[in-house]
This record gives sequence, structure tokens and C-alpha cells, in this order.
Amino acid sequence: MSFTRKIGLVLGLLVMIGLSCLFYAVKIEPYRLKINEYQLNAPASGKQQLKIVQFSDTHIKGDFTAKNLAKVVQKINEQEPDVVVFTGDLYDNYAKYNADEQVIATLKQLKARSAKLAIWGNHDHGGGAVRAYQQVMEQAGFTVLQNEAYKLLTPKNKTVRFVGADDSLLSQADISAQTNQPADYKVLLSHEPDSVADIGQNYDLVLSGHSHGGQIKIPLLPKINQQILASSQLVTRYSAGMYAITPTTKLYVNTGIGTTRISARFGVIPEITVFYCYV
Repeated sequence: MSFTRKIGLVLGLLVMIGLSCLFYAVKIEPYRLKINEYQLNAPASGKQQLKIVQFSDTHIKGDFTAKNLAKVVQKINEQEPDVVVFTGDLYDNYAKYNADEQVIATLKQLKARSAKLAIWGNHDHGGGAVRAYQQVMEQAGFTVLQNEAYKLLTPKNKTVRFVGADDSLLSQADISAQTNQPADYKVLLSHEPDSVADIGQNYDLVLSGHSHGGQIKIPLLPKINQQILASSQLVTRYSAGMYAITPTTKLYVNTGIGTTRISARFGVIPEITVFYCYV
């Protein structure tokens, strides 16, 4: 075989691999769904397990509709959660695409033993969504926290306090009135993870989203992946997964469900996260 022919075959193979990766990134990975589970503390006498399920950044739009969201709802319900939390960015761009009736009907199907809680993301304030977001979520059975707290009393009379910070990019996250209130376990919901360094150090658990984990994670190219992350604000310090921001405070950054800017994911499969804590 001639050298020229070998080069042609190699180039052809590379093109096929590239097209296959592109097809996977656009048509397959965005519609996959994985469940990540974390036990946050050990069982102890007098404490009862609380199961919290987080989902984030659905970015509903023309290529990810309420029909796709229904799969997420089904998977969450299979976990039989005590509390469901949504950490912001329901629609991608409300002015370009919205389907409130279908979204409400779908989210209504979410079942939680104790509470369904939501906070604001930057896309919930932008793109015209600010006029509809809270109404949509409340009609779907969620309590929307905007620099507010929700107090949950467990069957063993323990208090779990969920504090929801407003979005840090297009609004103002001010939870100073909530932070030092007493509780047996404290959870902060904050859409942008890097904001937590300033507001989240007096909590047992902080749940964030916003980053999408970069959405595209190219193997063996960490500098490019970091540049992708840097294109979004407030995600460069904490971008995906679990962090210990103090010896007593854990932060989890959920990489989200949907896509934004480009309708593709590669190496960052959409996720639902299940947390087990004993209170």
C-alpha cells in the first residue's frame, strides 16, 4: 500500500471518528441520564435518614421539551425522595421557547414525601422568564425560595433548614438574615457555585448548579476544558462534583440536565443527585 493511500485511510478514519463523536455529543449524550449517590454522614442513634434529590439546569427549549423532562421526573420519583430541590435555570431562553402548561403538568408529577423546593438561576431572571418562573414552579407544587428559608421538621423532631439564595448574576444573593438561624442540619441552595465561598460557610451542605461541568469535556485536554468553563461566570473555582469548602461544609455542584449555547454534551452526562443524610 502506498504512503499516500495510507495517509488517506488515516484521514478518513479520523473524519469518521470525528463525525461519530459529533453525532454522540448532539444526539445521544444530552438525552442520557445518570444518578449519582452520596452518603453525607454516618447513621447514629436518635437520627433518621433524610433523602434529598437534586436536579438542576433543565434549560428547556425546542430540542429539550417537557417530553424529555418527563424522563427526569420518572427517574427522580423512582428514588422516592423526602425532599426534591431544583437549583435553577428552568428554561434556556423563555422569549424564544416556552411551554408553561406542559412543564407545569410534568413537574406536578414529581413526588416528595416532605417538600419540593426551588431557587432562581440566571436564566430564570433573564430572557423574559422573570415574569413566569415563580408562577410556573409554584403551580407545579414547588416552594420557591428567594433569599428565604424553608424549615422542615423530621419525625424525630429535628429541624432541617433549607435556605435558598437568589441568583448572584442577575439579582442579589442576600441571605444574611437567614444564615445564623438555629437548626439541626442546614442546607444552602445557591445556583452559582463560586458564590458559596462568600455566603455558604455556615451550612452543612450547599447544593449548586450553573456550570454544566463545562458541558463539553475533551479527554486529555485539560487546558481547553478549563477555557470552556471560564466562558461562564462563577464556575471556575467549583465546577462539578463534591467539595469540602470548610471542615464542616460540603458543596456539591450538579452538572445539570440540559444544554445552553450549543445543544451538545460530551463527557458530561446529565445527572440527578441523591444525598443521604442522618438528622
